[in-house]
Amino acid sequence: MDAQDSLVYEQEQQNRSVVVVDAGTAVPARSSAPLAPELVAGIAQNQADASAKNTRRAYDSDWSAFERWCDECGQVALPASGSTVAAYITDRAALVDASGEPAYAPSTISRWVTSINVRHQRAGHPSPGDRREVKDTLSGIRRRYARPTRRMAPLLLADLKKVLTAIDLHSYPAGIIGHRDSAILLMGFAGAFRRSELASRVIGDVAIHPEDGLHVRLLTSKTDQEGRGSVKGLPYGDNPLTCPPCAFLRWVRVLDAAQNASRSTMMRLLRESNTDLHICHGPTPELDRLDPKASLFRPVHRSGRIRPSAISGEVVNDVVKRRLSAAGLNPRRFGGHSLRAGFVTQALRAGATPQEVMRQTDHKNPATVEIYRREHDPLRQNAVTRIGL
Repeated sequence: MDAQDSLVYEQEQQNRSVVVVDAGTAVPARSSAPLAPELVAGIAQNQADASAKNTRRAYDSDWSAFERWCDECGQVALPASGSTVAAYITDRAALVDASGEPAYAPSTISRWVTSINVRHQRAGHPSPGDRREVKDTLSGIRRRYARPTRRMAPLLLADLKKVLTAIDLHSYPAGIIGHRDSAILLMGFAGAFRRSELASRVIGDVAIHPEDGLHVRLLTSKTDQEGRGSVKGLPYGDNPLTCPPCAFLRWVRVLDAAQNASRSTMMRLLRESNTDLHICHGPTPELDRLDPKASLFRPVHRSGRIRPSAISGEVVNDVVKRRLSAAGLNPRRFGGHSLRAGFVTQALRAGATPQEVMRQTDHKNPATVEIYRREHDPLRQNAVTRIGL
């Protein structure tokens, strides 16, 4: 039963209610008029939008897998008993891959239970995952199949400089995508953005502040699903190569040339691009000519043609891996999250407090920031450095 069916069912039940006038006498309650179909559909859409698109997609996929398993095993999926859910996660936890390792991490199996609970809640049933047999089974799976969390290695500032130096900004058409990738890397690092946050920015989200550098507005994020919004500050850098406002404006100039100038003008712009000089304090007529609602980071065809749609988070991941490889670094342990992890690790190594880090990352729990300290800066304030090895 989806959200719209649930609303229709609820209204039908409401219309069938009765009022007791005195002992032994019941008369039909006054019925509400049926809601307009478009209003019911609108309510259902708003309820669906309460979760992020990727979250809804994961819930739907998890529920479909559970339904298939129940069909194969002769079990009822909705409403499911606690024993059915416990049997399902026990069966899945026992599966192994080609190397003999568990096919699914305990964290993945925990998400399945959450997805099953959500579907039951939407249909008006109790959550089977709250039953003791499910909780105990899940606890045993976590203990038995515990594995280290796979985290992307942080891209630290020294390696980021190597990567930026290796990017071709001058030839045509490679320089077009080079300017885009440079802006992705620098803004992603300085802003500690998640991949999806960086990929979904539009030009109007970014404002140049005379003292602060860039103000980048986020309307929603992983930790702000209701859209209260926040602003990230990306400061002016001492080095033009690693100055986020300069990288942003160099890419904006490329976007403007692609939209408003000839190919020869674009080629001249690329040839004259110079990361030894700041361009961040000059006039910015290009920003006035570009549509503020247009995507900031866009796919670039091998011919140099810039498409109007936004890139995906996977493109950010590809940019990190591809540019690391081109700079002679091993990309295997790196990905899009390496920019965010790199900012956190670099800031902690420079003496920033977890609270200062959280101001940029929008983490809600200092314990999450401490994970980066433990895993990527293990010698900081560690007694092992004092024992004279």
